[in-house]
Amino acid sequence: MSNPEHRSTQPPPFASLGWALATLLRDYQKQVEAALTGLPGGGRAFMVMSLVQRETCQSQIAIAERIALDKTTLTYLLDGLEKEDLIRRVSDPNDRRSRHINLTPKGAKALVGFSQAVEHIEEGILARLDPKDAALFRVSLSKAAGLEAVSEESRAEQTDSAHICKTVVSADEAC
Repeated sequence: MSNPEHRSTQPPPFASLGWALATLLRDYQKQVEAALTGLPGGGRAFMVMSLVQRETCQSQIAIAERIALDKTTLTYLLDGLEKEDLIRRVSDPNDRRSRHINLTPKGAKALVGFSQAVEHIEEGILARLDPKDAALFRVSLSKAAGLEAVSEESRAEQTDSAHICKTVVSADEAC
């Protein structure tokens, strides 16, 4: 009789794409979650903060859609981040039902440290490849994931969003 425990941990002779991606993702997530200890919401919160920092002041709805999170789950993440003074929600002056998310100075500083920790993990994982293969893997993975380009329309929306947020943040800080 074969040992089912042994069978479940052995990859097929030529690992399928799904098997290889799942194995890599589990390893990556385990290391990242350990590095993000202390961040309420762990890896999901890191994704939210990174998106807010990179794309300037996203609405809660846009963030939920962009990272494929349920709006309720996102609300809990934002509550935890706001409680720790890492983000701030600001009402959109054009639509009071919509709220934009901004990093606080404390959040921006924390994100730098967490980003460095995640970058170190990524370098460690990619060190399994030679540098040329690692660079090619990053490019190929981005292409396969459909992340290689941002449309002009998306850039224009980000610029409009940034203008609204800067106006609101400046007005809030003056109060």
